[in-house]
Amino acid sequence: MKYVIIGNGVAGIAAAEAIRKNDATGSVTILNGERYYHYSRPRVIEFLSGKTSLEQITIKNSEFYEKNNIRLVMLVNVTKIDTVKKSVSLEGGIEENYDKLIIAAGANSFLPPVAGSDNEGVFTLRTIDDAKAIIDYAKGKREAVVIGGGLLGIEAAVSLTALGLKVTIVEVFDRLLPRQLDTQSAAILQGILEQKNLSFLLPRQTKLISRDETGKLKITFGDNTSVSADLILFSAGIRCNLKIIEGSGIQAARGIKVNDLMEASSADVYAAGDIAEHNGTVYGLWPMSREQGAAAGANASGGKTEYKGTLLSARLKVAGIDLCSIGAVEEGEGIKTVTKQGPGNIRKLFLKDNKITGAILIGDISKFQEIQELIKKGAAIGDPGAVI
Repeated sequence: MKYVIIGNGVAGIAAAEAIRKNDATGSVTILNGERYYHYSRPRVIEFLSGKTSLEQITIKNSEFYEKNNIRLVMLVNVTKIDTVKKSVSLEGGIEENYDKLIIAAGANSFLPPVAGSDNEGVFTLRTIDDAKAIIDYAKGKREAVVIGGGLLGIEAAVSLTALGLKVTIVEVFDRLLPRQLDTQSAAILQGILEQKNLSFLLPRQTKLISRDETGKLKITFGDNTSVSADLILFSAGIRCNLKIIEGSGIQAARGIKVNDLMEASSADVYAAGDIAEHNGTVYGLWPMSREQGAAAGANASGGKTEYKGTLLSARLKVAGIDLCSIGAVEEGEGIKTVTKQGPGNIRKLFLKDNKITGAILIGDISKFQEIQELIKKGAAIGDPGAVI
């Protein structure tokens, strides 16, 4: 059996490991668009700060591929997938044939169509090479603007301060982490971050990037206010890398559509990770990508592992602040909230019919696992105050 995996990220590696559990002798090839062995993409933020080395965030080195008899092909770009011939075409005219194909090609940073975003000094951040480019450009610079107040934007802003830059975060919504926090919790987080020398402009819609009279990058907003900086980093989410399936007949919407076995619409093709869309959801998160990759690899090699989706949660430590968001954290009809709050600390439950639907924890996150399990079980609880 010949397995080809497109992508060397967490989904691709999890798929390869699952294949080797079921099939010790089949041929496994991983096509990697980067020049590096498998590394922790979430820790690229740490690498950007200059406090962590490439070696420290590398998870699998050459020994892993050799030990598991995995052929790793570096710095290759997929140009075409032919599901009839069962082949993958690469730049340079090289062709890889497969019996089973797992597409774990991930996603790209989204650069919004803002006029002037092609100016020198405007970046996105997803890969090691992205981080290296920012580090090099930041030398001797003083001010940076991060456009996007989500998880990556906040963490990137903190890393840029470690490089000696004064950083302002711009967010189009009226609060930070709009997908993970409600207004009350976001205000607490912003207050803590302001004490750590981060500045904020929100809500602001970026309209234009140009140069001011001093040559600095100038960001003009929809309300015609503006701010200048030496460096701009867009943190506006990701978009699935769907270019590689053009003309293949593989069905996709936001991502490649997969069923519970991680099967795509074409026979013997699976998808997992940031490029996959399961039940209308593209997770774009490391733990979900690992679960999906493991299921895809197991099923491609003769097993039957169903992926039923994952409870959305975010857990991070930014500028020394522990923060968790679990499940649905928006108020609405029939939703009751229970809150405990202290200085720089908040624990908030969202409940419907005495069942926890979501939770926000800032500061003390010791109840994270317990609350996560209660949400998964869907069990009614007696005293919500005792939970937090």
